[in-house]
Formats: sequence, structure tokens, C-alpha cells
Amino acid sequence: MELTKFRWHRLAAALGIGLGIEVLEGICVSFLPPRWADWIGELPLQPASYLITLLAKAGHPGFEGQVGYFLFAVVLQWLIYSVVVYLLLGIRRKKRDAVSGQ
Repeated sequence: MELTKFRWHRLAAALGIGLGIEVLEGICVSFLPPRWADWIGELPLQPASYLITLLAKAGHPGFEGQVGYFLFAVVLQWLIYSVVVYLLLGIRRKKRDAVSGQ
């Protein structure tokens, strides 16, 4: 299996879709009861939380007091969503090219 070719328009679409997923997840969690919102709200942040914990242990003075780690976790999760969407778009494109014979 070969890698898909890099395309700027695919990257822009993936970043937009990833941001949309992040915003929709935040909106949906805000309408849930607090007990469910805590559990579901933390679930998507799990991949980013390991890196954030590692950085917090490194000890950057003043960064955690300014809510920097929380914002960094949200941006990092957005990028993780975007990478997954980019790969899915690339796989979908390869399948469509294989069916059409290009």
C-alpha cells in the first residue's frame, strides 16, 4: 500500500472538517447533564491529554496559570481529528481512482 499524494485542498478540507468536529463536540456537550458532560467531554481529549501531562511535568512556569495547557489540548485534539480526516479523504480518493481506472 503506497501513501497518498499530498494535496493542499485536501489539507484545507481536513482542517475545516476537524474544526467542525471539535466545535460540534463542544456544543453537544454543553447541552448534556453535568454528569454526562464531564465523561463525554473528557473522552475526545484523551489522545492529547498524555502529551499535555508530559509537558506539565516538564514545568513551564506561568504557562499553566494562564490556561495555556487547556487551549493547547483543544488545538492538539483539533489537529489529531484533522490528521484522521486527511487520511480518510486520501483513502477515499484512492478507492475512487481505482474504481474509475485512473
